[in-house]
Amino acid sequence: MKKLSALLLAASLGLAGQAAATPESQAAVLFLLIEPGARASGMGESYVAIADDATASYFNPAALYGQSKHQVGLTHMKWLPGLADDMSYNFLAYSQPVEGWGNIGFNLSLLNLGEQTRTDERGNVQGSFSSYDMAVSAAYGAQIANNMSAGIGLKFIRSNLATIGAGIERGKGVGNSFAADLGLLWHLTPALNFGAALRNLGPKIAYIDASQADPLPQHLVVGLAYKLLDSEYNDVLVSLDLYKPLIANNSFMGNMVKAWADEGLGNEFKEMDLHLGGEYKYGLSAQQDQAFIALRGGYSLDHDGDLSLMTAGLGLKYNLFQVDAAYIFGDNDNPQKDNTRFSLNMIF
Repeated sequence: MKKLSALLLAASLGLAGQAAATPESQAAVLFLLIEPGARASGMGESYVAIADDATASYFNPAALYGQSKHQVGLTHMKWLPGLADDMSYNFLAYSQPVEGWGNIGFNLSLLNLGEQTRTDERGNVQGSFSSYDMAVSAAYGAQIANNMSAGIGLKFIRSNLATIGAGIERGKGVGNSFAADLGLLWHLTPALNFGAALRNLGPKIAYIDASQADPLPQHLVVGLAYKLLDSEYNDVLVSLDLYKPLIANNSFMGNMVKAWADEGLGNEFKEMDLHLGGEYKYGLSAQQDQAFIALRGGYSLDHDGDLSLMTAGLGLKYNLFQVDAAYIFGDNDNPQKDNTRFSLNMIF
């Protein structure tokens, strides 16, 4: 179980030897930190103030409000093929407006951890088993003031690491929990958005031993998105997100305080990740939302994890369908390097 949990930690965060130095090393179900959507990936995952598609139920439920059409989004990726070739991540989302109420959204995320080898205390092979993590979410977004919306998402989490315990352990390596996400989106000007999301507020998750339950990967993201150019055929959008983990081994509300005060202020700021992104869209018709081609780029910096990533992306929309792809560049110590992500969206 410990070996499998360590693999999941490295897989979910892309960490190598630095994983023990980060707050995320205290948490379980780190697949909740995998951000869906190839558009967001291509923009360095700086998306909390944008999220204008079905993935809003993940990034910022407040961004659901104002979406005028039904949307379906599907993301698929081989998760860190350089680390394990049988791991994959899938994300399915749906959103729609509800007249007079606001907008609703749903999503399902599944991280297939592949096949594991079961051994006894002496290292003898006893067979194999499959592992996965899954979350099912529902979200709601509505207007709360002029140019401002808020949203909430509720999710059920299931982590199926092993069907039986190891050694003298009794029970199954299966844990269940639930969590809430809170979001805010403020249109400061017609060109400038501010977004904030507080994710994974929920109780600890336990597997075999409840006394060894682990916290969820609770975190806060704040960001800005600014439209530099908005013309008939050309759009330029830039974005910036700051991510702060709020993980500690106490109550999930207590984490909100302790995560800002358990270290010196300098170290607290070092735990914040920086995400930058940009997108250029060229409209293929006078109705740009019907057909366009998009070029994207991004940069992510995880200071305490000693990781930096460059990303690039491409998008193509025609009529009801939009296809996006993203490519992640990284150094040789980063298992996320040379990773390609794809997503398909349908708007109707």
